[in-house]
Amino acid sequence: MGQILFVDDDTDSLAMYVKAVSLANHQADIASSALEGWDLIKKNSYDLIFVDLNIPGVSGYELLEKIQADRKTKKTPVIIISAMPEESGQVDEVLRAGAKLFLEKPVALDDLYSVIEQFEG
Repeated sequence: MGQILFVDDDTDSLAMYVKAVSLANHQADIASSALEGWDLIKKNSYDLIFVDLNIPGVSGYELLEKIQADRKTKKTPVIIISAMPEESGQVDEVLRAGAKLFLEKPVALDDLYSVIEQFEG
């Protein structure tokens, strides 16, 4: 069973992610802001982190940079999720910054399961 964190300000998306992850026998934590997510990251160890780029306050991109800069979390796979189209240029930017994948919202459950399987221990 893996420990997964979702950082997203969309409560409907968070509810769907948690339900999907629990059906796959994983544990999910949720945060509605980057600061809340960072607090959880400092307290817990995660196998996988999903981060929405467009969250209020500190952006998902800035959270990704923090995760990559920290010795404890640098190797934790981060998946970026965003409603921004892939052509926006952000995909290359977040992949260069250390994200493992970019998923465009809305994220299909099959895609979510596939990503989780890909990064399972």
